[in-house]
Amino acid sequence: MIVALFVSASAFSQTCLDDVWQCLTNKQVPKAKKFMESCMASNPDNAAVWLMQANVNVQLYIYDQERMEKDPSLSPRYPNALEDAYLSFQKAMELDRKVEPKSGLLGAVEGQQLLADAFNAKGLAAADKNKYEEALKNYGYAAKCYELGKKKENAAVVYFNTALVYSGMKDMANYEKMLVKAIESNPKISAGAYTELYYIYKDRKDTVKCSELLAKAEKNFTGEAAADLYEPLMDYYAMTGNTEKLLELCDKAIATGNKNLIPTCATYLSNAKSYAKAEQILKDALASDPNNFALLKQMGYRYALEYYDLMDQRKRAMDTRQWDEANRIYQGPERKAAMENAHEWCEKAYKVNSDDLENNRILREMKVLLGLPADPELNAKIQARQQN
Repeated sequence: MIVALFVSASAFSQTCLDDVWQCLTNKQVPKAKKFMESCMASNPDNAAVWLMQANVNVQLYIYDQERMEKDPSLSPRYPNALEDAYLSFQKAMELDRKVEPKSGLLGAVEGQQLLADAFNAKGLAAADKNKYEEALKNYGYAAKCYELGKKKENAAVVYFNTALVYSGMKDMANYEKMLVKAIESNPKISAGAYTELYYIYKDRKDTVKCSELLAKAEKNFTGEAAADLYEPLMDYYAMTGNTEKLLELCDKAIATGNKNLIPTCATYLSNAKSYAKAEQILKDALASDPNNFALLKQMGYRYALEYYDLMDQRKRAMDTRQWDEANRIYQGPERKAAMENAHEWCEKAYKVNSDDLENNRILREMKVLLGLPADPELNAKIQARQQN
């Protein structure tokens, strides 16, 4: 009796699956879905049924896409088709890893691999609309599908995009985790991934990891692609006091002819207290582009940093009761010159762009220090930006 029931159920499932297959062959996808519901109700533990279910869901997804291409105002009739297809493929493999599809349909592994691009596209669309949870779900499926197909480079892109979603969610632990995973999956993924991870390590004051990460990045990016690493490298050399390497890299950056790198070089040279070199490259650039805001702003920043540096020296002298030295720094011409020059260049920058908060703050500070008249418009702009 038991054997008879088994044979009867098996025969029913084959007949049912044949009906579904015929519908799919004839492009009658919604009809195939109705037949599939009967197959699934009678054979919930049959790998072939789950495999057919997966194929039906793939076709439902394609059916929706074709409808919406013809009429973009339409919404998907089967919004969960892609996810259901993935889960059905997985269930089929769980029940029987050797299950074979009917003619013209997808096998379980092949089917999952095929879904990767679609999941990735859904993830990107959700991320663009800040639908973070939806983006994470679809990116998760996409990464698994790419990994299954041994497409690690594609999976790396998904991990990097997932990191950006976590960044938007302010989930910095998972942000870091996904950046690491992206680089591990494809060391040539993007110089941007290394840069983002570098600043995480820097904020943690982990100079060892910073060094290791940048060394790995330099091995994987050469030629023009290496230019995207100039900024984190400059930052690292300035942070660790490696002035020789910083000067060498700045010369290399400027030699590329990319004028956008000049303000960047000047910033890190100033941070490293290489004030003369910073001033030189800025003056050379300003000679041919005197109204460039970025250059003017960085010149003001250079002198402001020199002023702050002098005041730090004075504080250290006072902390150690070196009153004469503290007084010499305060009364000396260098401090006043730094304030005046910072004010002059920030004022020039302000005339070109009066909406930059950083430049405006330094300009107002120098006016106060020099006892110059208050500027109501400048104060109003700073307050407005701070409130936004």
